[in-house]
Amino acid sequence: MTVISDATIIPLFTLADAERIVGAPAATTRRWLEGYAFSHKGERRTKGPRLGPSAKRVEGVLLMSFLDLVEVRMARIMRRQGVSWPHIDRAAAFFREAWHNPHPFALQRFRSDSRLVFVELGRGIGDNSLLQLGTDQFVFDALIEQSLFDILDFREDGVPWRLWPHGRDAGVVVDPARSFGRPILDAQGVSVRMIAAAYAANDNQIERVARWFGISVEAVEAAIRYEVGAPLAA
Repeated sequence: MTVISDATIIPLFTLADAERIVGAPAATTRRWLEGYAFSHKGERRTKGPRLGPSAKRVEGVLLMSFLDLVEVRMARIMRRQGVSWPHIDRAAAFFREAWHNPHPFALQRFRSDSRLVFVELGRGIGDNSLLQLGTDQFVFDALIEQSLFDILDFREDGVPWRLWPHGRDAGVVVDPARSFGRPILDAQGVSVRMIAAAYAANDNQIERVARWFGISVEAVEAAIRYEVGAPLAA
C-alpha cells in the first residue's frame, strides 16, 4: 500500500470547512464519512462510512484530511452527474485494492483515466450496468473537464497536495502543509479570514488593511472576495 507520510492525510478540516471549500453540505459529508442509521420495513439498519479513511473525531469534532476533502468533492460531482452510490461504492472498493491506495478518487490517475474507470471495474467484477455507465458521456465529461485539473496541484506520485477553491487566478490556496490548511493568499501566505476580519473591523478601508499586512490592495480584494463567498470554481 502507498504510504503518504505528510500533511495530506492529517485530519485538519471540519464539516464547515468542507462546505466552504468544496461546496459539500455539512450534513451530507457527515453521512458519507461516518455512516448513518435508517429504518427499513420496521427494522433499524446502519450504513457504514463511504469515504474518509483518514477522518476521525477529535474532542467530539469530526475532522477529515486533505485527501478526504478532495474525495468528498469528487463524490459530490459524481452524485450530481447521476452516478449512483452503489456504483461509487463498488468503484471505491475496487480501486482501493487495485491501486493500493485508500483515496483512489483523489488521485490524478482517477482524473486521467476517469472515462475508463467504471468500464475497467465492470469487467473486473462482471457488472454490465457498470460497463454501460462507463460509456455514458454526460457523466464523464463533467469528471474530466479541464477545470478539474486546474484547481488541484499534484505531486509526482499523482497525489494532490494543494487546492485552489476559486481557481488559480483568485490567488487563494488550500495547502495542508501551510497554516493548518486554512485558506491563504498563496503569494503572501496570509490567512484570508484574518484579512477579511481586519477589513470588517476597520470600516471597509481596503488601503488601511493593505498597509497593515504589507500587501497590495489587490491581494486584500482577493481575500475579501473569497470570504464573501465568490462562486466555487467548477
